[in-house]
Amino acid sequence: MENKDFIEDSELRIAICDDDKSDREKVHVLLQEYLKKNSIKAQVRIFDHPDTLIEECEHYRPHIYILDIVMPMVTGIQAARELRWNQPDAQIIFATSESSYALESFDVNPINYILKPIEKEKFFSTLDLAISRVDIDSDKSVCIKIKGGMQTLRLSDILYIEYRNHVVSYHMDNGEIISTPTLRIGFAEYLSENHSGKDFVRCHESIAVNIAAIDKLTKIDITLRGGEQIPVTKSRYSDVIDSYMDYRF
Repeated sequence: MENKDFIEDSELRIAICDDDKSDREKVHVLLQEYLKKNSIKAQVRIFDHPDTLIEECEHYRPHIYILDIVMPMVTGIQAARELRWNQPDAQIIFATSESSYALESFDVNPINYILKPIEKEKFFSTLDLAISRVDIDSDKSVCIKIKGGMQTLRLSDILYIEYRNHVVSYHMDNGEIISTPTLRIGFAEYLSENHSGKDFVRCHESIAVNIAAIDKLTKIDITLRGGEQIPVTKSRYSDVIDSYMDYRF
């Protein structure tokens, strides 16, 4: 396995979505066999409706999706389009009894399109490829100083960072706000020392947004996943849109 070290040190997250109970169970059994065979620890969540999948995975954020295509109300391809918008690096596998959707499915750049009944060898080789492409950066973390000690935060859980009265606050996607003690340095210096990469961009004098958390961007505000809005200043809009486009495309 190409990135076995990553899997052992990190938490692989996988989502299965199929409206047919029998098919869900078959996929789950095969997946568990694969994980056991390769000594891979993973969180696996199973969904019976694409609406629930889309809603819950906004926060669960799987590395790999295994989706049926023909499902009630929303097809697997439609669900994948919405999931892909918020998770451009997610790996998508379609498992379906319908061959007629193969061409349409390539709109969302899936790893593979597997026809049911699923052949174990093909499924396992597809999982090999999907896991080899899991982005290790998606699980990067940062250790920050808080009152009374230190705390490690997963970058993908941070929506934005705010600076006010010499205190930096991390706004998390679960609604929690985690703050540093009073600082002796300014916001720009703090970001340079702690977030020098491309994960965050300043959208306001006192706010730096996590690029991966942006759901919608206009010239005056940003809508984050979950619906919260934060402002964008005119002087910083070009930096934000450039960073946003680089991330998306």
